[in-house]
Amino acid sequence: MSWYDKAIIYQIYPKSFQDTNNDGIGDLQGIIKHLDYIKDMGFNTIWLNPIFVSPQVDNGYDVSNYFAIDPILGDTNDFSEMIEKAHRLGLHIILDLPINHTSDQHPWFRDAISNSNSIFKDYYIWHDQVDGHEPNNWGSFFGGSVWEKNPNDSKEYYFHLFDKRMPDLNWKNPEVQKSVADIAKFWLEKGVDGFRLDAFIHIAKANLEQNSLLTDQKFPIDDTFYAKLPAVKDYMSGFVKEIKAFKPDAFLFGEAASAKARDAAEYTRPNENVCDVVVNSDNFGEEYETDPDIPKFFQSRKLSLDTLKQTYVTWESVLEKVSLPTLTWGNHDISRVLDRLNLPVENDKVTELLAMMLFLQRGIPVIYYGEEIGMHGLKYKNISDFDDQRALDLINNLRSKSFDDQKILQLLNNQDEMTARGPMQWDTSQYRGFSKKRPWNWAQTDTTSVNQEIKDPNSVMMFYRELLRVKKHECFTSGTYRLLITDPKIYAYLRRTDHNQGLVVINFSDQSKTFELPKGDWSDNLSNEKIQMNDKILKLGPWGCCALESKS
Repeated sequence: MSWYDKAIIYQIYPKSFQDTNNDGIGDLQGIIKHLDYIKDMGFNTIWLNPIFVSPQVDNGYDVSNYFAIDPILGDTNDFSEMIEKAHRLGLHIILDLPINHTSDQHPWFRDAISNSNSIFKDYYIWHDQVDGHEPNNWGSFFGGSVWEKNPNDSKEYYFHLFDKRMPDLNWKNPEVQKSVADIAKFWLEKGVDGFRLDAFIHIAKANLEQNSLLTDQKFPIDDTFYAKLPAVKDYMSGFVKEIKAFKPDAFLFGEAASAKARDAAEYTRPNENVCDVVVNSDNFGEEYETDPDIPKFFQSRKLSLDTLKQTYVTWESVLEKVSLPTLTWGNHDISRVLDRLNLPVENDKVTELLAMMLFLQRGIPVIYYGEEIGMHGLKYKNISDFDDQRALDLINNLRSKSFDDQKILQLLNNQDEMTARGPMQWDTSQYRGFSKKRPWNWAQTDTTSVNQEIKDPNSVMMFYRELLRVKKHECFTSGTYRLLITDPKIYAYLRRTDHNQGLVVINFSDQSKTFELPKGDWSDNLSNEKIQMNDKILKLGPWGCCALESKS
């Protein structure tokens, strides 16, 4: 078993965690300041969103220098201090590494467009115009075409799956694979314990002259041509082999947003030089409204227990002998779970049962900063406060369909990812203890804070702390998993080792429920209420949850 099989990951968005120099932007010193807090909460691994030099077109995912820290966050001395203190506390650090693309300000790309004979020309994907226009009709995730003209050659286009200022790397080129591996090894040598490999499922592209047959848009988004193609594993193989040879216990945590369970199995097969685990967006158990005028991402949604059960059983069954699932309610690319699922989350019991429901299952918990105190996302006052591309596209789209601005604002506040990137709420001061200056991303916040939660033994934060303690018990770390067939409003599963067994029972309803206990001498390890239990029957109140243990 590797160290990361027992990882409990705390995801930090560095720009929004803690500002120590009062410029309104979080920094590495802010992370250093709170390492003891992270350790005390029960986390053992920290994932940092990108910290490399960047023009910040896409909040750091557009890297212009992979070998230096962005000055807005700190410098190499701050980084070394952070690594040293984290390791001293027994914490691992993994960095977010964008490997599908660079910034158009990266020296490789600057040289490629300025010199037709540049050795870096083949580091990117190029194609001549076809009949005077783009080589194909593929759509970018950020809107429009995936093709942009070479600013120095109007007949030539370069490929960008995301923003036009983020050209895609050409992973067919072995030099690209080696160069990205060199970047990873540079940071491993500085003490990093692993990487989240951003957008790795997109590094292979299909025949660039093949058009999409989808005709609903001029440039349809059709990941048939640029997601999860067989060549992804081929390209990853050499890269991963080199990383693992350099540091065998480096943790490679692949981001595969659209991957299904069988895709995840292919990308995590032991001894095949691929990822150790993958994280995707398919395990939230969400059901969407079906308003045809609203893009799926912004649809109102709810948590379906049936969907969550089926999804998790599928993932667990497929990955059982392969790798661990990742257990997450959200991240920086989606609104906070307490905002988007239309649950009665003003009741702390609901917040607590969501955590227990997910994180004690078989897998690696990935908890987004602020979740541990029940933080909501920012609430903006006007639609003009949104400036990310996806939000702007929605505003233009729905205004053209005569949607009221207040309806658009409600959709944005409930679903847009920028609402989830607000400052960590340390106290109740003007800017919530994040900074003395207005934060880079700021709007109305809720009233919860670390300082308040830590004083209340019955707070969400204290529940999370106890939950992560329970997660480290053998049955909840390495035990087998079996979801139990129950009342439709009950979510219950059994974790078992040779020595003991754990049982989690969730009442996902506003009515009291009874549950027939499996055989065992059960004792209450953690619950969000005073439970009623005898040898055979457990009774849970509305939104009640408990984790029990018994010797096998």
